[in-house]
This record gives sequence, structure tokens and C-alpha cells, in this order.
Amino acid sequence: MSTNRRGAGRAVSAAAVVAALVVTAACGADSDAGKADIGLSAALGGIPQERGGQTLTYWNVPEVLRLTQRDGQLYAALSGFGIPEVSQARYEEEPARDALGFDESMVDTSVQVGSDAARLTGRFDVSAVTGAMKGRGWTETESDGAPLLTQDGARVSVSSSVRSSVASQNTALLPLTGAKASVAADPAYRAAAGCIGEDAYHATFYGKNRQGQLSGLTLFAIGARAGDDGTSTERLCAVTRSAEAARAVAVALRPETAAGERFAGARVEIGGGSAPVVTMQWTNSASGLRPGSQNQTAELPRLLAPLR
Repeated sequence: MSTNRRGAGRAVSAAAVVAALVVTAACGADSDAGKADIGLSAALGGIPQERGGQTLTYWNVPEVLRLTQRDGQLYAALSGFGIPEVSQARYEEEPARDALGFDESMVDTSVQVGSDAARLTGRFDVSAVTGAMKGRGWTETESDGAPLLTQDGARVSVSSSVRSSVASQNTALLPLTGAKASVAADPAYRAAAGCIGEDAYHATFYGKNRQGQLSGLTLFAIGARAGDDGTSTERLCAVTRSAEAARAVAVALRPETAAGERFAGARVEIGGGSAPVVTMQWTNSASGLRPGSQNQTAELPRLLAPLR
């Protein structure tokens, strides 16, 4: 990525997250309202339903920051906090606040959508963000009452609580306000998010009704949670359309849990109801089962859907 384009950043391939709340304007990190805006449900409330077929990857940035500081080896795959621009500034050895007008300490949640869209919530100094980007050649206009910065097709829109960016002129910006019809209201996303847990610090939803995935599979996701003792566990949650489809998903996953395999000892279980959820859970470790590593290796996702 060039120096001039780092303000837009590139979304990591994957993306995030879910449930039935609509995101509200983010307040200070120490306020009750601000804390309510950190979470899987609130983050999904900002993603329109029409983007639900893309990969969504979510980070609870303060928690990921705490965990990476605690064990950099275990959480190495999450060291960018879901903010590619911050990683780029760090790589170029320039303070993020100078380069971008903000840094990871100001961000509460990140959702990356597809390959080139991102939505951050937190506390942003609009003047600092626009000033930093204009100093690197971005052009400032206005859209829906908020600053809009453009450069070579890339766009960034920012308010005091949300920063939305895209790297391509062919991709629509994610809304600064909560989406009127968000993926949070989608039953499949609600089921997957409920399975993963609202307190997940990282989660990837691999796209609803993904082309070529197992028959009868609606949506699958992998999310991570950390216990009070520091133990991190990941869970795969697959929402299916029938008991037969659920059994097929379980059949695809269970060989990976056999003795001698990387996920040996993990349990695969099938839920009930008309849209059964299949779960597989394992404990993370620095020796290969690191949180977020499925976005890099796709060991489990490739069993359920084709790579793309």
C-alpha cells in the first residue's frame, strides 16, 4: 500500500459479527453507553443486510489490545486489531496519530466487510482525522453532513463515533449511522452470533448462502472468547436448514477431531429445532491453533465452503 493510500486501508479478508441491536453513537470508553457499543451485536447493527453474503470479520479492539499485550505469541494473528491503516503506519515506523489522526486506543470495534470495506466505532477527533489525510493529498468534501475524503477511488467518511472506509470506487461506504435493515436482524446471523457469544473478542462470518457451500448450510462463523483465567477458546457455529444438513456438516467436521489430527479432542455437536446449529469448539494454543488463524489457513472453512 502506498503512503498516500494508507488512510483508507485495506480490509482483511474476512469479517464480523452479529445480533439484534442497532449501533448507536459511541460515547466515551468509560461511560455506560460507550461500553454498550462494544460487542458483537452492536457492531453488526451497522452492517446493511445486503452485505450479509460477504465475509464479515469483527474485533473488540480494547480486548484484543489487552490480549496481545498479555501474550503476543498466542494472539499474533490479531496484532493488527482489525485496523489495516494502523498496521501500515506501524510498519512505516510513523505514529498512527500523526499518519491517521487516530490510533487503536481510540477504537472500540472494527468490522471488515469483504476485501475492501471497513467500519470502526470509537472516539474520533474529526478535525485531526481530516487534517492528517488532507496532509497526505486526500480531497475533502461532504456527504450526509459528514466529512468525505477521497483519493484515487478510495473514500473515508468520519464522525465523532464512526469511521467508514473503502479502497475501491466500486464499493459502497458502510453507513456512519446504524443500518436501517442490518445483518443484526437476520435470523441466521442472530443464531450464529448467539452461538458464538456476545463477549467474543474476535469473530468471522463467512458469508450467508455462500456459493458452492455444503447443501443445506445457511451460514457459518468462527469466534473466540477469553476466560478469566486467560484461556482462549474458539467455536465454529454452522446454521443449517434441516437435521439432514446438520448431520452432513458434522460428518465433514468430525474427521478433524480424531486422534493425531490438529483439532483432536474437539467436540462436534448438533443442536435441535428447524434450523439446527452445529458447533465445534477447541482451546487455542500458540503451537498452531491461534485465534484468528482460520482466516489464514482456512483449515475448517474449506471443509464447508470453497475458498475464494
